[in-house]
Formats: sequence, structure tokens, C-alpha cells
Amino acid sequence: MTKDYENLLEDLALVYRLKEQAEAHKRESDALLEGTRALLTAKNEKDLYDKIFHIFKKLYHYKACFVLENDSQGTLCCTNSTHAPLLGTLWQIDDTLSRAVKSSPVALFNITSQPSWKQHLHLFDTSVKSVLYCPFNVHQERAVIVFCHDTLGFYTQEYVDMANRYRTFTEQIAMSMQAKLMALETVRLKEEKAKVEKSLIDAEKMASLGLLAAGVAHEINNPIAFINSNMHFLKNVLPALSSMQNIVLSLAASVSDSERNHIMKQAIKWKQENKIDSLSDEIADICNESEDGLNRVNDIITSLRSFSHDADISEDDTVNVSECVAHALRLVNSELKHKVKIVQDLQDTPLVYGKTGKLNQVLVNLFVNAAQAMDSGGILTLISAENKKDKCVYLKIQDTGCGIEKHELPKLFEPFYTTKPTGKGTGLGLYISFSIVEAMGGSISVESEVNVGTTFTLTFPIAKEGKKPHENAASA
Repeated sequence: MTKDYENLLEDLALVYRLKEQAEAHKRESDALLEGTRALLTAKNEKDLYDKIFHIFKKLYHYKACFVLENDSQGTLCCTNSTHAPLLGTLWQIDDTLSRAVKSSPVALFNITSQPSWKQHLHLFDTSVKSVLYCPFNVHQERAVIVFCHDTLGFYTQEYVDMANRYRTFTEQIAMSMQAKLMALETVRLKEEKAKVEKSLIDAEKMASLGLLAAGVAHEINNPIAFINSNMHFLKNVLPALSSMQNIVLSLAASVSDSERNHIMKQAIKWKQENKIDSLSDEIADICNESEDGLNRVNDIITSLRSFSHDADISEDDTVNVSECVAHALRLVNSELKHKVKIVQDLQDTPLVYGKTGKLNQVLVNLFVNAAQAMDSGGILTLISAENKKDKCVYLKIQDTGCGIEKHELPKLFEPFYTTKPTGKGTGLGLYISFSIVEAMGGSISVESEVNVGTTFTLTFPIAKEGKKPHENAASA
């Protein structure tokens, strides 16, 4: 009976041990699952560490927790913590901390007597007394997670054993955290790169507007000047028209032949002085001329608006390449006229994805470059067509300018690289043009020969209903 009872106790003890092991494995599995969830849902570095510290809270029941990583010889630095005042603090590696860094977890019964802790205790908002050091690897180097409690001797051998048991889990979490942080950093860098590129595009756009401002103002001032002159002419003939109106009204109110004869003589005199036929023709010409001038001003303003304001156009909008060419030519007309002959062979091509303002910016930059390359005069040839085989639209911009040296061509689209004299260019125009065309899903290439000329070829994928450029590329 006694033997059976002892066997029963042994079996019961075994069951309890198995139960404890099962519970420990469950806690580890739950922690691993929660850790994975935290890694997947973290939005930034702080959010990630907050979630990881929350997971450890359930395992080690700490009052404060922080991470110590290598700083310099004999010193560790607090890189992350649940308690902000500890961040950036430096910790001297004493014997116990050295044991933790090199090998295994260490529990301290009472840290108030530890020299390395005395200088930091005032930073805590609770009276910290016992500590558990848990070593792990981070950035391929040794580090320590420190768990603090306000009860003397809280971290017993049981917690040391737990730390040993969870060490692999802790290192896996740490490695996953670093991978996640690298991913978050990549996303942040991409966002910053996008902001910088937008700033560069806006800056280059403002620089282009500054360069074109005088010419555009002149283009607008010309029609405004003759419209103003026409208004003065109409203002001057208005009294004559008013006197004719008075003659007509007097004739309508006349009651006798003598009165009508007198009015007739006034009408004949008015006709001799004002020549009604030529005056009518002049007024008609003035109206037509003024209407043409206003249309020119409206076209220039429309082109300016399409160049500088594209925020209201969605990313997947479609643009007409030929219309963008027309807008850009209006803006650079002052740079081209009187010295450059423009030859256009623009076919009726399908729409392409992109933003009108951004494509206009590319074309304005290329047209201005062509004008500067043909400072002494030349021919600018613009050719567009559809390539049905490759399902794309291409635009060729050919000039008969000075050309570009062969060794300079590979660097042409690099930021801040320019072949222009100092003060003539920023070196960003072609780089930004390349970025814009690439963002539209297209490509830009250049061929050039010194003293012969340069040809830029822009290629854009044809817009397909219900698809965006990156989707076309993915299915190709």
C-alpha cells in the first residue's frame, strides 16, 4: 500500500512537472505569437519597442525595463527603455554585468549596494531594488535586457531559469526587431527621398518659371499693349458715334421738311468728317484683333497653369503628348522665336498616364536646353508617333545645336551634373526630367554628336482603361 502511495505521488509529481512544462511552452508560444503580431503591426521604432516591452511585462513582471548595448570599452549605453530618463545613460560594466554580457542571466537580490547602480537610482520614478540581467545578441553583438522590480529579491532562481529558457525566444525577437527596424528605416528613407525629390522638382519648376518669366511677360504684354491701344481708339471714336446717335434721334423727332433738311445737312457733314464705311471696318478689325490677343493671353495663362498647378490631377490621369508640346512651346516661345525654326510632325497618338504639369516641366526643360544649344540659330524638330508593336507613344526632340561630348552622355542624367557654363544651369533639369518620365512608366534616352546636334527620345506606355503603368509593367 505504501509503495502504491509513493508511486502515486511520483506520478502526480510527474503530472505537475509536465503541466508546468506545458504551461511554460504555452506562455512561450503565446509570447512568440504576440511578438510576431507586434512585429507585423508596428508603425515605427517607438511603437515596436513599446509592444515588445509589453510582451516581456507578462513574462518578467517588471516595474521598469531597458536595453543596454555596447558603447565603448567597459561601457554600455541604454538605447531603449520603458522609462524615458534612462535613455542615453552610460553604465560601467562591473562583475555581475560582465557575467550577463558574456554568458548567462544574472539575478541581483539588492542593487542599492551596487556601485554601478547608485548613480542611476535617482532617475527611476519607483524605488528599484532587485534586477534581472538577460543577455541576448543584437546587431551581431552582445547586449543585455534589464528587468527591474521594487521588491527585494523578487527575481529568484526561477526567473533565472525562465530567462535561460526564453533566451532563444528573446534573441529571435531581437533579431526580428532589427529586421523590422531596417524595414521601417527603408520605408522612412523612401518617404524622405520622395519628399526631397518633390522639393527638387518644385525648385526646378520655380527656376524654370524664373527663367521664362521675362519672356512670358513679353508674350502677354504684346497683345495687352495693342488691346490697350484699341481701347483708346474706341474711346476716341465714341463721341462721333454718340453724335451720330443724336442726329438719328433728332431725325426721328423732326416734324417739318425744313427741320429734316437741316438734320440731313448735319448727317452729310458727319459722314464727310468720319467716313462711316472705313470706321465700321476699323471697329470690326479692332474687335477681331483684340479677340485674337485675348485668346493668345488665355492660351499662355492656360499653359502656365498646366505647368505650375497639377495638384488637382490624380496620379492615374491621362495626358495628351501633343497638347503638352503645344503648352510647352507657348511658354518657351520667347526663347525660340527669331533664332530657332520649329518643325513639327506630331501624329494623333493615344493618351498616356501621367500629370500634365509634370510632363510640361520635362518638355520646357528640354526645349530651353535645345534653345541654349542653338544660341546662334538652328532647327528644332518635334516628332511624335505611336509604336503599336511596343504599345507605346514616343516623342523625339531633335536640335541642330552644339551637341554633347560622348564621354559626357553617361553622366547626363546624374543630379548636379551639367555641361553648361557656371551660372547657366543647376544640373538638376535632366535628372528631374528622367525621374518624372520614369515615374510615368516611361523612359528617356539621348543621342548626340558634337557640332551636329542632339536628340532626346521620350517613350511612354499607352494608357489602358482600368490599368495603371506599374500594372502594365507587371503583366509584361
